[in-house]
Amino acid sequence: MTIKHMSSVKLISMINNLTVINLKATANVRPSNGEVFVLKTCQRTLILGSGQLPFYHLEDQNDIRDMYNGDLAYIFLLETICGLKSEVLAEYEVVGQFKEAYQEYINLPFRNTNTMTLLEKLFQDSKKIRTEHLTEIGQMSYAGIARKLVHTRSCESDVLVIGSGSLAVEVIKLLKKKHKVFLTARNSQKVSELCAEHSLEMIPWQSFDSYKRFDSIINTIGSEEILFDEDFFKQWSNSQPSTSLKSSPSNARDLKLFIDLGSPSVIKTNLTESAGVFRLEDIFRQSAKMNIEKMEKIRCAKESIVRLCENRRQSFSISHPFGWEELKLA
Repeated sequence: MTIKHMSSVKLISMINNLTVINLKATANVRPSNGEVFVLKTCQRTLILGSGQLPFYHLEDQNDIRDMYNGDLAYIFLLETICGLKSEVLAEYEVVGQFKEAYQEYINLPFRNTNTMTLLEKLFQDSKKIRTEHLTEIGQMSYAGIARKLVHTRSCESDVLVIGSGSLAVEVIKLLKKKHKVFLTARNSQKVSELCAEHSLEMIPWQSFDSYKRFDSIINTIGSEEILFDEDFFKQWSNSQPSTSLKSSPSNARDLKLFIDLGSPSVIKTNLTESAGVFRLEDIFRQSAKMNIEKMEKIRCAKESIVRLCENRRQSFSISHPFGWEELKLA
């Protein structure tokens, strides 16, 4: 083998050595100090790293859904960050989830500079794919569907948003133009900051009597803890409508709306969609109805993702003269 050929082998080893393991959302992962990148969302857990490293962080092999290497791993990651692997196709909450996980990753003691570069390129490529192919359908995210449900029930009601994470922020941005939005969450400092930024009103955390007066409530918190039980829903569903709806009291009950976007769910009630209580699986069904018109744009997006992967492979070869496994940790 010539020196030139040996150099070429090293040049392409970065993506060749990429391994991604796609796990169940409930999977447990051994702690990482930066050896691998871990993403946990309501739909999946991902471990990204070089070679066999991701397997060392598995707690249970039975949690594996599938795994990818090389080009297929990069394509899978790009499709995921573009929302093409989500229940709600082309949803963009996943971008925020990736970015939050990235911010946590870069603060780890043994973060890998190459992993950071890879993620940054994924963000760039996902923006390109969304701009060229998914702009018009991106609004049908969890937040977008929640907004549509709110508008269907009532275009004038006040809305209470529960939570202060990226999903809550997306909901706020979509609703605040046409609704008076109130915000509550455990992190009072973050709530105060969001209220100041978006001109919202703050409701004290777990002020359930205050919560009950809202006809439209959107929860974005996922937790094993039950925050809203049957007693809460009984009182909420029987409470009087807000001032803006009292002109049509016969329809008040139909206008009640509670949307739970959290995973795990924080609600426990026998009320269902017919009573105005929507869970995440109901949002998935709403999305499925809209998916047919999306499919052609998504097909084009996937074709572009494959081309982008090849472009990235070539650019990595130019930018990194050594293989992934030979790069030092930061």
